[in-house]
Amino acid sequence: MTKSLAIFATQRNRILLWMSTLLMAIATVDALVAGNWDLVLVLGLALVVQLIVLLTLRGRRPVVPLRDDLYRWLEERSATTGEPFEFIADRCVAAYRAGLSRDSTVVEDRP
Repeated sequence: MTKSLAIFATQRNRILLWMSTLLMAIATVDALVAGNWDLVLVLGLALVVQLIVLLTLRGRRPVVPLRDDLYRWLEERSATTGEPFEFIADRCVAAYRAGLSRDSTVVEDRP
């Protein structure tokens, strides 16, 4: 069985931001209908900020299937060093690629 190296937090945050943006838009329209102009301004500015954040988010990283032992090793290494899981995985893939191409300039710091 393999685990996937995916960034679930990014997708979850994106969904939460979209839900929050929808609620903010509904609240802005409600404040507009009620004639509460101060609230319309505050909610409108917050809505613009949320839309800017949503539109500038990077796309999701591709899912990479891993063997269970490699996944456990990455988790242990991350817990030991305090380095983010994704950074260690990126460095490992770069080191593997450098080994295949025999290009020592591809990776500066091997794990």
